Amino acid sequence: MRKEPRQARSVATVEAIIDAGARVLSEIGWAGFSTNKVAEAAGVSIGSLYQYFPDKLALVY
Repeated sequence: MRKEPRQARSVATVEAIIDAGARVLSEIGWAGFSTNKVAEAAGVSIGSLYQYFPDKLALVY
């Protein structure tokens, strides 16, 4: 992770991103997996995703 969440709201955002990443990966596989799709599925902006994860590999890791 790029940044550690400190506030409850930030922790919830990171959890939503991770959950959405798992859903997107299981539904469409690695070939269709992208940070844009994860952000959309999590209901967050792409900037919020990149605040905590520098790329899609970090998100999966």
